[in-house]
Amino acid sequence: MHYAQLRAFHAVAEQGGFSKAARALALTQPAISDHVRRLEQDYGVRLFERTARGVEPTDLGRRLYAVTRQMVACERDARRLLEAAGELESGELSLVADAPDLAMRLIGAFRMRHPGIVVKLSVANASECMQRVLAGVVDAAISAARVVHAGLETRVLCEAPLAAVVPASSALATQAALSYEALVREPMIFRETQSVTQQLLEAELVRKGLQVRPVLYVEGREALQTAIAQGVGVGVIARTEFGGSPGVRAIALADCRVRMIESLARLADRPASNLLDALFSTDPVST
Repeated sequence: MHYAQLRAFHAVAEQGGFSKAARALALTQPAISDHVRRLEQDYGVRLFERTARGVEPTDLGRRLYAVTRQMVACERDARRLLEAAGELESGELSLVADAPDLAMRLIGAFRMRHPGIVVKLSVANASECMQRVLAGVVDAAISAARVVHAGLETRVLCEAPLAAVVPASSALATQAALSYEALVREPMIFRETQSVTQQLLEAELVRKGLQVRPVLYVEGREALQTAIAQGVGVGVIARTEFGGSPGVRAIALADCRVRMIESLARLADRPASNLLDALFSTDPVST
């Protein structure tokens, strides 16, 4: 039995699938599958049942998961205990973010102060960010998730209004600001329902009494901006999420009343960690 096999098994059980486990551990799906397969073969057991909805642990898998949860928690506590005793000259932080631009600004500012620290960053939507930090898969999350959880300690990093995103070649790109009424006259592109940006947009459309039939649904802000650059339609993004992508322009929404709030979150009942304390005291570099 190898630790990597148990870690892969735990991630699949925790995340509910091999693809999600691979993203959580920053490995390939074949590597995760191979670790689990070898563990099953070495002991002649079956740990997961493959179903139409994904994978479900067997009875033995559920009992093993109860053990690996303790294993992962002990590993995390041991690492944080050692980090707390150190001088921040070396170490490792694992982060997940739904706003890569903001995350990179925070990481950049943090590493300017602590260049010996290695940071591992993965990207997921807001809901998955919260799941990973609550499960202890990552040390902290940078997310716009609006869920208040007693098990988390959070710090607000920034707040920003929504902005319209339009093709750079369109007449709208010359406007200083747009109203929602003007925006929805154009073909609209919507994000996935789990997107906090999309949820805020829909709340605003309800407030304005506007009904929209989108021409396209996409997953992720990168796909949204790519579609807009290709002239498929227009969309909405939080102002801080816009990284100046070629082919598109961000235009203020004159009557926007909501704010996207991006926060840094970690488990509240964690052992002391100098690394996390240092991260929480860091302000993102302004751009």
